Amino acid sequence: MFSEENVQRQKEALDAKYRQHGIKVVSDYVPETPDIPPCDYCGKNWSGNQACGRCKMVFYCGRECQIGDWKHGHKEECPEMKETSELAAKEVVSMMKDPELPPWGRVNEQLKRLDIEGPYRLAVQKYDLNGAIYQLMIDDSEETLNRNCKGIHLSYVSWIMSTLFRGGRREGKDHGSGGFSHLDPSRCRSYLKSSDDAFEVWWKASLVTVTMFLDPRIARRDANRYAAMRMARDVASAWTMALTDPKISKAIFLKKTNNGERKKNIQRVEKMLTELGKTINIFWNAPNDLDTDHYVEAHMVQVGGMVHLRCQEYGIKLKSNTVELLGLNGRHQAMFLRVVVPFAKAKIVKGGILTNAENESMFKEVECDELRQTFFSDRGSNNSATRI
Repeated sequence: MFSEENVQRQKEALDAKYRQHGIKVVSDYVPETPDIPPCDYCGKNWSGNQACGRCKMVFYCGRECQIGDWKHGHKEECPEMKETSELAAKEVVSMMKDPELPPWGRVNEQLKRLDIEGPYRLAVQKYDLNGAIYQLMIDDSEETLNRNCKGIHLSYVSWIMSTLFRGGRREGKDHGSGGFSHLDPSRCRSYLKSSDDAFEVWWKASLVTVTMFLDPRIARRDANRYAAMRMARDVASAWTMALTDPKISKAIFLKKTNNGERKKNIQRVEKMLTELGKTINIFWNAPNDLDTDHYVEAHMVQVGGMVHLRCQEYGIKLKSNTVELLGLNGRHQAMFLRVVVPFAKAKIVKGGILTNAENESMFKEVECDELRQTFFSDRGSNNSATRI
């Protein structure tokens, strides 16, 4: 039988034999595209391929933006830009790596000195910025909960995602909204490619941050809880931005491994979904009075929907399906497939966040009022059968 399914099965069996003998197959290769930075003037992603001819530290998408930036301040900055960029790169990375500094001394407004591509690039290439980011995220996984319980309202991963990885950093200079609506794919990819477990470390630190406001030691003190919730919102929404971007998504789901095995990509995604399911379950088992809104929870569920869609898009065949790995069943599974996934798809297709009008239109399209009501009716239940 020459059905499509049989042909695919035979192809996979043949590929497996090739890999056994150390031969790479076409499906093991991830096409590489250059890490082009965003324009340092208009902020457009993947467009800064033209450097300032003098300082070589600022990048533009074209002559129009270069002229605009020259008029809006670069004319005065240019003569000393190379020297100031070198100093910024060295000092900021040194600050981030210094374990003797208090937490607020390692991440603060000084990170904005790396907003422009030139100093950021120097920080990566000469001073191991990605290594500093990696170590801070490890520290977050181990210590951020304890810090916040003591009233030190800080998450390294929140700062990194909303400053160093933030897209549109320059949009608010003299034009544009300056809004935080996307991540910088070139910076995220640079970090993700910096070590074999860069994603895992980033993901673990993120999951700790998005749930710590529900810890009883934090939740019962308003000042601690509101600060922790703000950090959780920043990180949760930033992950939906990350998975909306195709280049960041490919760096996560189609990450090259040393031996070229697709198995490692599959294992990474399966672990990601399992951990995400446990995280969402924390929200569903929390008492109602510990979660005054569903913003963080909704975004993390939407992350699950985006992972589901990216797996389909990239042909990643998991041992179990997405809903099983997330621990969804019954009404929650129906809600995920009928509502969450269509919303995630709309976001991916648009390539960004949806407007209020687009959200309302989607709710009408999926006709989910009844499901949405039952979806949230089990909040606070400790019955694992009704968890999301």
